[in-house]
Amino acid sequence: LNRVIWGPVMTFSSPRIDLSEDRQFHAIWQSIEEKLAQLMAAPMEAPANLRDAMGHALLAPSKRVRPMMLYLVAEPSRVLASAALDAGGAVELVHTASLILDDLPCMDNAQIRRQRPTTHVAFGEATAILSAIALLSEAFGILAALEGVPAQTRIRLSQILSNAVGWNGLAAGQELDISGTGSPALQNEIEKMNWLKTGVLFEAAAEMGAVLGNRSEAQVAAVRRFAKHFGLAYQALDDVRDSTGSVAELGKDINKDKDKTTYVTQFGIRRAQHECKHHLGLADDALVESGVTAAPLRTLVSQLFRQRAPAA
Repeated sequence: LNRVIWGPVMTFSSPRIDLSEDRQFHAIWQSIEEKLAQLMAAPMEAPANLRDAMGHALLAPSKRVRPMMLYLVAEPSRVLASAALDAGGAVELVHTASLILDDLPCMDNAQIRRQRPTTHVAFGEATAILSAIALLSEAFGILAALEGVPAQTRIRLSQILSNAVGWNGLAAGQELDISGTGSPALQNEIEKMNWLKTGVLFEAAAEMGAVLGNRSEAQVAAVRRFAKHFGLAYQALDDVRDSTGSVAELGKDINKDKDKTTYVTQFGIRRAQHECKHHLGLADDALVESGVTAAPLRTLVSQLFRQRAPAA
């Protein structure tokens, strides 16, 4: 894939998906949006402020890459389509909770996220934290109640997502991100942090899709490799966007990582671009081995990693 879509001197554009280009993509994305709206309609007994804070964060404009990836890897039958959407919703709840926490004043102190004021700005820090806890808790309840899915599969899905969130996943990545500020790092150390900050949830989403799709263990392993390299490419792109993008273009704060340890701060923009291209190539190699229909996922990747020519 990288041999086809990448040029040696191109820069990165905003990774927005034009879902109108493909009816299948639009249909899946719309189904995910409807599922998330249904989930937010459920907690009617919750305090209104808490419910509004969760909806503010979850239903904001988003690419929904993780639930989309889960669904495309699962290739669910009509019978399992609803379960795949529910599982993707659970992953998106976890992702949204992580963004709420990442944006807090004690973390990144971000002001804009998904083209809206961050949750703590709109609702206060206490309610923001509580909304993140509520979203995380609900995610595992969703997996426990998946209809038409055997108990052992539901347990495995919960374990995959739990591992992605915990002390060996997102929490660890965030700790490395905030405690490692300004310290020189080797490439493998940056990749480890990027993997924990971003890649683990991509891998979890893809692996959950493979498990729902009843893939062989060898295929599940290939799907994990695909998602791992996809996640590392995505984080390298995000590092570049933080340095070169605008708030209007990205829908979130920029230059938040200028004092942190990233590919860009340690090695420069061109090195980050090179690493992005390198991992996209490895991701495509793994996709070929996975047994998953490659075309939809390649379309997703190519739309996320679109390019534009450098400004004159």
